[in-house]
Amino acid sequence: MSKLKDIQTKVESSIEQGINKIEEYYSNVSGKTFDVVETFEEKAKSITTDDVRVKHNEKVASAFENVRELNKSASEFVNKLLAKLQKDVDDVVEEVKEAVEEAAEEAKETVAEIAEEVKEAVATEEAEEAKKPAAKKTTRRTRKKEEA
Repeated sequence: MSKLKDIQTKVESSIEQGINKIEEYYSNVSGKTFDVVETFEEKAKSITTDDVRVKHNEKVASAFENVRELNKSASEFVNKLLAKLQKDVDDVVEEVKEAVEEAAEEAKETVAEIAEEVKEAVATEEAEEAKKPAAKKTTRRTRKKEEA
């Protein structure tokens, strides 16, 4: 369970980093637009709104390209974590499988031992019965016939 908690923490941390980067890029892009306008304020007559829009669009495109790269990196990170988690799950499944096989083998041996003990007990009882006098055997047989 602690591995899952570690993965959750890492994913949350990655998402938080992504949000921070997006915020940073957006602030940077929006700030650059105004920096350009301020820099050329004196030459404002020669700079058109279209010029500012083009610069703005270039910076926004650049920012979102960086966000896409960040998303790609986060995705790769999560995929690595999931692959590791899957390997851990596979290892646990294999351990459980081996434990079940061992338990089944032990149960099989125990049942075989018990069956052998029962077989020996039955053989011993039959041998003791065979040693009893024939008259008693006849009496038993007779009693069974009488009861029937």
